[in-house]
Amino acid sequence: MLASGSGGNAVYISSGKTSILVDVGLSMPRLLKRLDIANIDPSTIDAVLVTHEHTDHVIGLESFMKRFPATLHVHTSTVDIFSYIQGERISVFDAGFDIGDIRVTHFPVPHDSKFCFGYTFTNGDAKVSIATDLGRVTEDILTHMAGSQLVVIECNHDLLRLTGNKKYPLVLKRRITGSFGHLSNPSCALAVYRLAQTGVSQVILAHLSEENNSPNLAYNFVKDFLGTKGIIEGQDIWIDVALQDEPSKRFELGAK
Repeated sequence: MLASGSGGNAVYISSGKTSILVDVGLSMPRLLKRLDIANIDPSTIDAVLVTHEHTDHVIGLESFMKRFPATLHVHTSTVDIFSYIQGERISVFDAGFDIGDIRVTHFPVPHDSKFCFGYTFTNGDAKVSIATDLGRVTEDILTHMAGSQLVVIECNHDLLRLTGNKKYPLVLKRRITGSFGHLSNPSCALAVYRLAQTGVSQVILAHLSEENNSPNLAYNFVKDFLGTKGIIEGQDIWIDVALQDEPSKRFELGAK
């Protein structure tokens, strides 16, 4: 996780042979700094995927595509949205596809954007799933993410903090808590519980609101909720929190 939150998002996934960047929501100087900290050479990134078109997920996309040789993979329904990306390195998909030795599957998630996708990435027995910026978790989303070794899932806001935030007008609070907004701590915790029952063992809580959440609050809420269900963090499941201002540690997956 290179960055996660309303200030910019980017996730790096690699099989060792194939490297993918999911979202380019940082300016080029910020992205290059994060990649350098993570010891990643941007010229070795093979492909770029985008979850949706909001600025905090694409602000650096055009600059990255001009500077580095990666291919941009876009869904058939979003080709027109990315018409500003010039060049021939654009590949269009409408179903599961391969990028090198990584199998990519997309699934729609409910968010107030022109489009929004979650993704699963598989290589051998390893499976990673990503779903951020979603107002609710549907059965279809859970089905796609089931059985992953690692899941990145939104844990955006604490409901009490949000409702008590005097900086936010009522219309914004309704947008965030709506079914096409962002996922609350309780909704995230319930989704993690459902996914844990399918074998998910590593969770990264993502896209935390800096105004209406905190890493400790999100982590403890999900951990405590799972504890009430008999699932012990650090024993049955591991929970990490992605931050806005620094890359996460590197997560390495092996055979199940």
